[in-house]
Amino acid sequence: MSEVRADRSVPGWAAGIIAALSRDRPPVVSRGMLADYIARTGKQRSVDRVASDLQQLGWLGRLHLKGLWSFVPAGEVEVVDPYLDLRGWRLRDDATFALAGEAAAWHLGYLPRRFTGAVSIWVPAGARLPHGLRSHFRVVRLGWTEALAPRLGPNTRLLLAKGLDLTRWAGGLPGLGPEALLIQIAARPGSFCAWADLIPRLESLAVDCCVDRVVELMDGFSASAWQRAAYLLDRGRMSEKAKEFMARRPSPEMPAARLGDGPTSVWSNEFGINDRLIAPLQDRLGKS
Repeated sequence: MSEVRADRSVPGWAAGIIAALSRDRPPVVSRGMLADYIARTGKQRSVDRVASDLQQLGWLGRLHLKGLWSFVPAGEVEVVDPYLDLRGWRLRDDATFALAGEAAAWHLGYLPRRFTGAVSIWVPAGARLPHGLRSHFRVVRLGWTEALAPRLGPNTRLLLAKGLDLTRWAGGLPGLGPEALLIQIAARPGSFCAWADLIPRLESLAVDCCVDRVVELMDGFSASAWQRAAYLLDRGRMSEKAKEFMARRPSPEMPAARLGDGPTSVWSNEFGINDRLIAPLQDRLGKS
């Protein structure tokens, strides 16, 4: 979020640049874009000088990545977008990532309110966030390669059924679909913070999951991750999906697996899960 004055001045040298920015309204402006705007006006000014002057005037805001700025349109006194830095990273480096965890769950309708903590993102195996972003986003690593990125989002049928825009459903950024989200919280339960909000809507997540795609994306995961994924489907009232998924495990071994660290424990013999998170909370919600 950046705050500026509503009555910003427009000096003569900047009039053409600001007019073009106001027409295009780009959420993020790169050095190349700004150089193009300057060239169109015929002004002989450096990108760095123009960027600095427009920041001082309040037309551009700073991002956490070098060579990128946010544009603040006329009449607006603030820009609020938790994904501005991600948009900039994608624009500058053609970066591969996806909104994960609470952000993905919110956009898919599995949380009643937006999570106010750091945004979680998935990045491919071996990829790293730029230095400027590392303290502002939580990275979820699940072993998936960049080649799998197109398979991680929700399918078109699900988006249409939910009434979500095909290209803007997650603010125009890639995001994990229900199957990839299920795998994240099964393989890395500690990477998800909004369990209390998700558990009452766990059935919606389970209903939306396609077993075939979960099986495809689970390739290479541990036995305990498979067990937790099946258990999550079962606790989401999709017991038939859970049984089918368990039957398709690559190994029949079923070591004891833990879920959560609460004070109350519920043991599931069918899935080999010592549940200190979901069943206890569902039980409390049922009694309240």
